[in-house]
Amino acid sequence: MFAPLNVPDLYCCSQLPPGESLLANAYLLVTDSGNLLVDPLSFDEPTIEQVERLGRVAAIAVLSASRAEYAEPIATRFGATVVTQPDHGATIMPGARAVRLPDQERPGAYAISIRDANAVVAGDALIGAPGGALSLPSRARRADATRAALGLRRILREDPQVLLLSFGQSLFAGAYEALYSLLYATAGAEVHRINVDELDYRPRRDERAEQPPEFTCTDAEVGYAIGARRLGYRVSKIAPGQRFCPLHAHASSEELFFVLEGTPSVRTLAGTIRCRAGDFIAFPVGESGTHQVINESDAPATVILLGREEDAEACYYPDSDKLLVGTRHIFAKGGDGLIVRASPELDYFDGES
Repeated sequence: MFAPLNVPDLYCCSQLPPGESLLANAYLLVTDSGNLLVDPLSFDEPTIEQVERLGRVAAIAVLSASRAEYAEPIATRFGATVVTQPDHGATIMPGARAVRLPDQERPGAYAISIRDANAVVAGDALIGAPGGALSLPSRARRADATRAALGLRRILREDPQVLLLSFGQSLFAGAYEALYSLLYATAGAEVHRINVDELDYRPRRDERAEQPPEFTCTDAEVGYAIGARRLGYRVSKIAPGQRFCPLHAHASSEELFFVLEGTPSVRTLAGTIRCRAGDFIAFPVGESGTHQVINESDAPATVILLGREEDAEACYYPDSDKLLVGTRHIFAKGGDGLIVRASPELDYFDGES
């Protein structure tokens, strides 16, 4: 039977196959658009009926080769689509996106990122053993294991707190750290190096599911993918006429932009400066560091963005008079951040009596 997890809208069914020492796990993600069944097992009728009660199964994702035989009869019963080799970045269900994993033991391997839950379902690309840690499934040559480890950096790039595995024990905290430890132990310092042409470019920034058309850019997270925790860095390609971000200032995180190519402009409170390839642009904390990167030229521009990762941050947006407050912890209204109007200013005791 499926049991609810301490992850919103996710359920797990675990079985211990005869003669095996590792649990086999299947997962069910419940969404308003239909449910997603991941790596099904041989379910008995009561379990199938429970799945039916939880809502319509719209898709079945097969991450592990050994689970394919169980997917078809369930798909026939529910009229569900079976997903075996989705494109990298493809939306499998709303909130669930495919992450292709290159250079794994099984060609076409992929994981599923569930962004709102800070979770990744990794299938058989990783094994949850020994307890509380991770291991690679491959017993291949060292060179193959190194390539597989480097391919798994696409999961690091998601910065997961939770890692759900099809074999062994899943991790419900500290998933990023556990995966980084495994990859470093396997591939060594190669984990820390990545080339610009190896980056995972995406057509939008992760932190915003929707954005106005004038803020479109092609963005690649770099830091998480190569083990960085206290410095954040990314590479962004900005098309002519586009803006990377609204005009804003940071209270805690100092930033640096470096222009790789093109002639982007940086708008500040003191005026707009035109940049060129090779320029470093500092954005100190406070009002003097207020900035917006835009491309007023007729050619694409590419910039590297580097900033300190702070436990708490506040940003002010003068064009819209907004204030963003963010932390690494749940602190207000069930979330780790708020965006509010900065005006009118309130007294300390406003609303307290």
